[in-house]
Amino acid sequence: MMMAIRPWKSFLELFIFLYFTYLLAAAAQYDDYPSAKLSASWTNNNLSAINITQPFYYPQLYSQLIMRIILLKLPNPSSGNGFACGFFYDLSTGSSFLATASVRIRTGLEDVFWSDVEVVWLANRNKPVHENATLQLHTNGDLILRDADGSFVWSTNTSHMSAVDLQMLKTGNLVLFDGNNKTIWQSFDHPTDTLLPGQKLMAGQKLMSRASATNWTEGSFYLSVSSEGLFAFYRSTVPQMYFNFSVSGIKESEQPSYIRVVNGTLALYILSAEPSVPDAVLSSPVDYTEYAYMRLDSDGHLRFYDGGMDPVDILADDLEECGYPTVCGNYGLCSDGQCSCPYGFDRSNVLGNQSNFGCTGINPVTCENGQSQSIVPLKDVYYFNYVDPDAADLKGIHMDSCRDACLRNCSCKVAMFWFYYNTSHGNCFLLSNVLSLIEGQRRSSYHSNAFLKLPSDQKFQGSAPPTRAIAGVTVGTFALVVLIVGFCILSEDDCLIDLVDKDSEDMQLHGEEVVQMMRVAVWCLQNDYNRRPSMSTVVKVLEGTMEFEASLTAITREAEEQFGNTTSALLPSILSGPR
Repeated sequence: MMMAIRPWKSFLELFIFLYFTYLLAAAAQYDDYPSAKLSASWTNNNLSAINITQPFYYPQLYSQLIMRIILLKLPNPSSGNGFACGFFYDLSTGSSFLATASVRIRTGLEDVFWSDVEVVWLANRNKPVHENATLQLHTNGDLILRDADGSFVWSTNTSHMSAVDLQMLKTGNLVLFDGNNKTIWQSFDHPTDTLLPGQKLMAGQKLMSRASATNWTEGSFYLSVSSEGLFAFYRSTVPQMYFNFSVSGIKESEQPSYIRVVNGTLALYILSAEPSVPDAVLSSPVDYTEYAYMRLDSDGHLRFYDGGMDPVDILADDLEECGYPTVCGNYGLCSDGQCSCPYGFDRSNVLGNQSNFGCTGINPVTCENGQSQSIVPLKDVYYFNYVDPDAADLKGIHMDSCRDACLRNCSCKVAMFWFYYNTSHGNCFLLSNVLSLIEGQRRSSYHSNAFLKLPSDQKFQGSAPPTRAIAGVTVGTFALVVLIVGFCILSEDDCLIDLVDKDSEDMQLHGEEVVQMMRVAVWCLQNDYNRRPSMSTVVKVLEGTMEFEASLTAITREAEEQFGNTTSALLPSILSGPR
């Protein structure tokens, strides 16, 4: 028996020895090639690359993305991690970008390969090249990228600056050195959407997000530094601020203000500079490695990444989820991170998930129907760019003037009004490009209301939620509805069902829902604006997740006192639009 075991044991030992010998030999081909001299050139194809990455996680999803490595630096060969420069190639579109990325060596059953590509810098993010594009380090010291047809795409603009060497450093920095080993150009000076440890975002520069998780062109958000602090914006004709971290005081350093990743945090050097302590630190410290990085993502969040750890939202302590401009898409109402549409609007992507939520007008307002528009108020609704003290279009005005200004302005779709103590004095925002709205209770020391512009003859058909039917009601309609419905409510025999259109089969079929809508309408159309329910409350009542709280008897008695025994003209209501 012993004689039978020993050969198998020897065979197993031999197999293990040969297998690891094979892996070591295979790994030898992955020695780093960190530098290139003048006249070096590369072509965007598999033959020119020193190595080609392979997907490791979920290959069925990411197999269309590879990196053709031309320079490679291993900071710590034993860890299997490194930084590479090469052509980041999308096989599905044929588009390529000159990029630097962190990569990791992986060991398979039959091969050793590079994988887990995380792009940290792009040279030509808005102008991709194609198969057989070329990159050349010219004898004049300029590094030039040309497309396959020879057209110019990008360069370092370093001609006649005595460059002699292009190197991929262990920090992830791609650098051109002169003969004295002095840096004449480096990728760290031209950040895209990512900051690596040791890299700075200087005053005047922007960290620009990607268009999406798989689209590396410039997206909708950017982060900038100034001598006043750190700010984040949504890109539009007029950039809209959504994050404001101001630092006040006397500037102590002659150096420009900057931010950088320090020990797993984001350090702000606005008034001071190293070696002084930072003026502020954002995010709690996290464990980090030399491969950690900070990225402004396509959703506007600033996150800290480090290998397999969960990303850390750096601005989480200062900016809640609903404070991001596109969290609920255009016109979407965000409440505690959940999205809904205001009445007069339907979800634009009914089958989509919340990550691509958005709302569209059932009957969109146009400049051609300017004489038949009305304003619908939404109480306790806020806008993300209130953080910008200079964003208001009109300051120190009455709420009614803000509403009327939107009605007179063809391009205005929504008016936002925030105030401290009363509606006679506040700031007005006239929105033509309406992003996500924030629904919630009073914030800090101020209040805010939104005014949506809708057609006065808004008609709601199909599957539109019943809450949409209260849009654009005038004072006369208010009085009529309250008095008629109130008569039924006050009578011993509730006759609301008799008010339902008997000629409409659909209305009769949904009689109970229509009656409930009448009750909600009275609740929403109270003369006292502050007693009207918020849209979230109305939706919950209509969905049956919340009980009806208002006393309709009291409301209708008040309406009778105000409207039922008077012959004087009715005063304009906040719900009234142009006649």
